[in-house]
Order: sequence, then structure tokens, then C-alpha cells
Amino acid sequence: MQRIHSVEPKTAQGRTKELLDTVQQAFGVIPNTAKVMANSPAVLDSFLAFSTAMGGAKIGTKLHNQVKLNTSETNSCVYCTSILSVVAPSAGLSADDILAGRTGNSEDRRTKAALAFANDVLESRGKVGNQQLASVRDAGFGDAEVVEIVASVVLGCFTNFLNNMADTELDFQKAEPVEACSVGGGCK
Repeated sequence: MQRIHSVEPKTAQGRTKELLDTVQQAFGVIPNTAKVMANSPAVLDSFLAFSTAMGGAKIGTKLHNQVKLNTSETNSCVYCTSILSVVAPSAGLSADDILAGRTGNSEDRRTKAALAFANDVLESRGKVGNQQLASVRDAGFGDAEVVEIVASVVLGCFTNFLNNMADTELDFQKAEPVEACSVGGGCK
């Protein structure tokens, strides 16, 4: 059972209503996570601004979403893994790309290096070693992209932690456990 009240768009007022209307216009739906964030207009506004800004990241939407998928798997956030898996195709991710994001294991050397670095950042709480940083740089990532990978981890952690704490009610198809997925077949 959800542990934090969802703000209903029909009864929202002021800045909260404006923000929820923005979510509705952008996505055609207001996910439950946005309704939970709407308890604090400052939180929802900050999330939307951060998410929108990351849309222009040099790492691209695809890798940004793969990093968030990997972070969600690591943090055992069923809500975020599910919603990210549902919207992934609109970000250009194939079933194999979604699986790579969830497992951190990609056939593409550059993507694999980025996901490994993102996992290192998450596991070490940002205190990565020189070799870990050198590995991601050797894969072709400059300082701007390294910072964006870290930002993707942080954005993922925010939504993971909030939804895990709130036990946000799932309003999208639940993602299958990663163990049930196969390369080529993806998750169903």
C-alpha cells in the first residue's frame, strides 16, 4: 500500500496544479510518482527541471536512460524499472538496450564502460578510483560526459529512493525480473 499521499490533479491548486498540468501536457499522463512529488511543488519543479535539462546531455537520451535503468535495478526500485522499461522505446531503446541497461552488460564497448562506471559511482557513493575513471575515459568519454553519467545516477537514485520509500503504486506494466529476460527476446 502506498505510504505517501498522491496529489490528485483535479483538486490541485496554484503552482502544484501548474506543474501537474505540465506533466500531463508533456507525457499525456501523470504518473503516480509525479503525484507523490507534487506534495512539494519545489520537489516536482526541481525534478522536471533536472529531467528536462538532462534531455540535452552529450551522452544522449539512450545512455541516460540505460544508466537510470541500471541504477533502478541496483536500488531494487520496481516502480522506476517498470516505468523506464515502458517509456524506453520512445527514448530509442530496443529490447536489447533495455536489458543491457538493466544488467549493465552491453555488447557495445562504450556503453558497457559507461554502465560499469555508473555502477562504480553508485556502489562507491561517488568515491571511484583513478582506474575506474581512466577506464571510462579510455572508452571515449570526456569530462562533460563523465559528469552527465554521474548526474544520471543521481537522478535515478532520487526517483528510486522516493518511490521505494513511498511504495508508490505501480501505474504501468510491471517489468519482469531481469532473470526472466533474454537477449534478443527482451523483457515481456
